[in-house]
Amino acid sequence: MARKDRDVVPWRHGVFATPLYTSGVIYAAGVGMGTIEDLGHTVPLDILGIGSVGGVILAAGARFVREGGDGHSWKARAYHTAFSGIWTGAAAAWLNWTAHGTPWTLASASIVAAAATMLTPLYGIDRFLRAPEIAEQWAKEEAEASKHLTDWQTMFAAVGIRGVLVESKDKTHNGYQLTLKLTETDYHGILPHLSRLEMKASLRAGALTLKPGELSDQAFLSVSTRNVLAETVQLEPGDHPITINEPLTLGMLESGEPIEILLRQNSVFIAGKKGSGKSVLLHALISMVARCIDAVIWMVDMAGGNTAKRWIRPWVEGWKDKNGKVIDRPLIDWVAITEEEAVRMYNAAHDIADERARTMRGGKIVPKKEKPAIIIITEEGSDLMAWSPSAVKPKTRGIKKGRKAAIDYIDVAQRGTGPNTGGGEIESQYDTIIGLRFPRRGEGQFVFPDHYHEVNLASLPGNGAAYVKTPTMASHEPPAKGRFAYINDDEDCDDIEQMSVARWEIRPDMDAEAVAVATKWGYADRWSDQDRIGWLLDAYGLDAPAGPAAAHTSSAGAGGTGTLQAAPPVPPTTSSGTLPSGLGQVGDLPSVEDYMRKYGGAQPPAGAPSPAGGEDQAPDEAAVASAVARAIAEAERLTAQAAEEQENAKKTAPKSRQHPRKDEVLAMVRDAGPEGITIEACRDRLRAQYPGEEPPSRQSIHGWFVKTEEICQPGGKNSAYVWADPDHPAPATVSEEDEDIVSADVLQGDDLDLLLHAVELVVSTQFGSTSMLQRKQRIGFAKAQELMDQMSARNIVGPRDGDKAREVLAKPADLERLLADIKNEGRNS
Repeated sequence: MARKDRDVVPWRHGVFATPLYTSGVIYAAGVGMGTIEDLGHTVPLDILGIGSVGGVILAAGARFVREGGDGHSWKARAYHTAFSGIWTGAAAAWLNWTAHGTPWTLASASIVAAAATMLTPLYGIDRFLRAPEIAEQWAKEEAEASKHLTDWQTMFAAVGIRGVLVESKDKTHNGYQLTLKLTETDYHGILPHLSRLEMKASLRAGALTLKPGELSDQAFLSVSTRNVLAETVQLEPGDHPITINEPLTLGMLESGEPIEILLRQNSVFIAGKKGSGKSVLLHALISMVARCIDAVIWMVDMAGGNTAKRWIRPWVEGWKDKNGKVIDRPLIDWVAITEEEAVRMYNAAHDIADERARTMRGGKIVPKKEKPAIIIITEEGSDLMAWSPSAVKPKTRGIKKGRKAAIDYIDVAQRGTGPNTGGGEIESQYDTIIGLRFPRRGEGQFVFPDHYHEVNLASLPGNGAAYVKTPTMASHEPPAKGRFAYINDDEDCDDIEQMSVARWEIRPDMDAEAVAVATKWGYADRWSDQDRIGWLLDAYGLDAPAGPAAAHTSSAGAGGTGTLQAAPPVPPTTSSGTLPSGLGQVGDLPSVEDYMRKYGGAQPPAGAPSPAGGEDQAPDEAAVASAVARAIAEAERLTAQAAEEQENAKKTAPKSRQHPRKDEVLAMVRDAGPEGITIEACRDRLRAQYPGEEPPSRQSIHGWFVKTEEICQPGGKNSAYVWADPDHPAPATVSEEDEDIVSADVLQGDDLDLLLHAVELVVSTQFGSTSMLQRKQRIGFAKAQELMDQMSARNIVGPRDGDKAREVLAKPADLERLLADIKNEGRNS
């Protein structure tokens, strides 16, 4: 350690500072004794005097002994002894004098200052005579300070790394960092020896991280003394609003610094094997983006929507926030769990990017609440990217164009290979790469192709530990290790739902321009189409979300905003007289006073005396008539305006995007007769008939069959699809008046199988919903209603209660007995 870098200690290194420092300490001691006297305590003066004389003699004697031995002259020894006796004697005399008097005078302070001034030159001579001793002391200190660096150089040589000099050691958040000067072995030559260095230094595995310097002969070795990867990192606390324009803190690097990721103009790829912590990381990402006042989340969740469900559950079930307000929109703005819905979303995002690029003034959009960023998260999209060209194409175009238009993508996959990500064109657009644990180190070449020899994904402990490479890191810098924040996503824990409740009002609505573009891809019906949200309703056993509808705004009239309702059906008119929320949230009908206030001219200010006649005097009939006439005129104007806008909307509405082979596929089922046909057989026929053309996907064909009431699967879930025989229509729906006389005769053949399946569904889920039977059994409403009535006749479910789900009377424990009884009835009939 160079002398100029050492910490200055006044009583050891300062020629002028030491006398000043010493005199200050002595004066403080005198002030302390004076304070004791002022508080009414008595200082024992005789003991103080005897102790002072003894102290002076002891100090001088100790100095005399210490300065003896070889290399010390008698003259120097005598001077050091005399100097110690003089300054300690002066200090003792002053303390005894102030003890008899007081230190709170100008005279006492002046004496201390004068003594320090006179003794300073004498101290300089004392230092000069001790120069060799001081030099030896400093040499020992410097050797001790550099010993650690020398030890590291010795360890480098011991493991076979030649020509490495350790120049300095600097403290970090999580240990220290060594600056290395490379003279023979380069950066890549040191990397393979890190594990042996850890053994030599008795460090834990993974404690050393090597980073290259800007120059080829420089490197930095980070030594971690704290095992961050084994800790549980807590999410940044608080639910206060933030902005997508600032980095989001998602965890902690091994260096002790935070993991910060800026999601503006930044596409993110996350890879890791099952159980490595991908879902927990996604929850952490969603929790942070949900706090942004200028970002909305769209999510493609090909894992059955399991990640998204937790965040939108409070809206589905109609929870209330801490202020008692009903949550009336989902935290995630749009969720897709099927190929068809994902294609809708990717196309909408691409078209929004095109529209924003066309209308913006230039440069890049800065997200604001009025025009928020769109963050598109794709969970488990491997099958989608590998088998669905209709999804890959718009996503590839969208991820390229979205950067400037404030549309960014976060993709999660179990591998980093092309089929999992959508190919090289998409891979080249990722700015941030996160690699979680894999069973084999070789997976690093697919996740970090430019740094695979510097990472070992198999060495990570899992559960959120990862390597991270962000745009803020230098291109030559390897990925950094760290751990992402933990969120408890166990099924019996509602931490995620509580975060959703706290943040549902923070996130903005989509801007009107984006809504207008996305509407042609089904954005307006994303939460109202029962087929598209059936997965969600089945998960929570509902016919419709309990919370009010999610709405979005679009341009209407002369630059204003109108609300397009995009919600499932809502309960009918309540006893309070309000109209259903699905009809536009009209609320209570206006009273005469409301008409008078809006159309009847000026009103008296609040608190003004009532007109003659008293408070309850009715408004003048002429005034009422005038107000009503104005209201009618206003209503007619609004009606005409709405009709004109509706007509214009019809003219500009996009043409049907029906697949050109849909009718042919439906015809195949119709022509197959009672034996039916499978989806794969339909696709094989299309391949043979149209060589070179990719047939519709399995999901698309399945969706067509589900929406066609005449098509069913009488043999069960995995059987062929059959077109219903028009000569044997389904039984008519039983009216409520005749429900009590429904026969309990068991159904035969296929109908018996449907009944058994229906009983199993209803009893096991304890949810008596006709619409659930339609979705689960792929049957029409009439058939589902008939099955429900059969169960009611057997006291399995209760009677009809309007549109509500029926009460389930049988318990899951009774299921086997019920099924056996129904089968026996079928055999005996």
